[in-house]
Amino acid sequence: MPAPLDVLIVDDEPKVRQLLGQLLTARGCAVRLAADGLDALAQFRAQPAEVVITDIQMPKLNGLELLRELKHLDPLLNIVVITAYPSVEGAVDAMKLGACDFITKPFDITQIQAILYRCQQRLSLSRQLRASSEGMLKLEELNRRLGELNDLKSQFLAALSHEINTPLCLMSEWIYLLSDGTLGPMTTDQEQAVDVLLGAYERLQRLLQQLIDLMHGAEIVVRRQAVQAQELVQQAVAALMPRATTRAVTVLVQLPEAPIALEVDRSRCTAAFEYLLDNAIKFNRNHGRVEIELSGTPAAAQVTIRDTGIGIPLEEQEKVFAPFYQVDRRLNRAYEGAGIGLTLARRYIELHGGSLQLTSEVGRGTTVTVTLPRPAVAVTVPTLSSSTL
Repeated sequence: MPAPLDVLIVDDEPKVRQLLGQLLTARGCAVRLAADGLDALAQFRAQPAEVVITDIQMPKLNGLELLRELKHLDPLLNIVVITAYPSVEGAVDAMKLGACDFITKPFDITQIQAILYRCQQRLSLSRQLRASSEGMLKLEELNRRLGELNDLKSQFLAALSHEINTPLCLMSEWIYLLSDGTLGPMTTDQEQAVDVLLGAYERLQRLLQQLIDLMHGAEIVVRRQAVQAQELVQQAVAALMPRATTRAVTVLVQLPEAPIALEVDRSRCTAAFEYLLDNAIKFNRNHGRVEIELSGTPAAAQVTIRDTGIGIPLEEQEKVFAPFYQVDRRLNRAYEGAGIGLTLARRYIELHGGSLQLTSEVGRGTTVTVTLPRPAVAVTVPTLSSSTL
């Protein structure tokens, strides 16, 4: 039997921390409670814990700030964040800062037990690392066991995606029935409320599809069909024009008159252009400009997207294609998003045998060039490995 875990629970809501404390105590954990981040930091410095479970939104010192301070004190510490179901972005931010897991509210006993098990396994590994003065451990065994833990996390995310998708499908049916008037006429205020619900649903659905594609990158099935490159660009621009209008960003599109034929997966290629255009708008300045130019040769179609945004430092330009990576790593980012759009855009393009190149200059903007082979060109589709979450 493994020794009971020493757990520090941090939440500014008394009922939440008491309930979680009772659940963990019933499972053999030694539990301490803290009402905010500063209290938790003081307790940890006086008596370190093996696991810290913290809410994200708290006064004085929020959960992400606390996470950063604790990681300075103990880089191997198991930190679990509490996030409201089905919010994902807060947990993504915490994972990037070093959190090992997250608990969704309302609490689920099965999820908590799985997290405690993973914490026990990580704690066992960290004890071995600390006991070895020069790190002379059996690396193959450690890698195998860490791989098992990563598989457990991937399985958990896959299960969570499935569980979220089920109620989403039900929500969509009722929202669309309301939206198209099938269930009767609505007042203007009700129509506006349904539009807000519809936008929130579609955003969550897109994020869920992104996560699924990210986890199953090597298994994505490319369904090719004949399409004109102009259609893909126009569809992506139409989808992002409302956001550009809100930001007062001018979008200029230059398309050739002669059709440029492609054989591609329409939805995935359109999504790739939407992710790239979304970034060009999101990281642009107010009253900035985005230029989209399509050109073609007998061998390939090329789409160039130029923006007048904040730009990306040279040392960061390849890193932005890593899952969940964003150049702006401040705790209170000015830019929303999970940081996986560029990852998926490159993956979708490469699945078609194409390429995605990025150049940027800080303060002047970014240029992204996408090249897709034409149907007459023989294409060897690369084999992509599954992403590590």
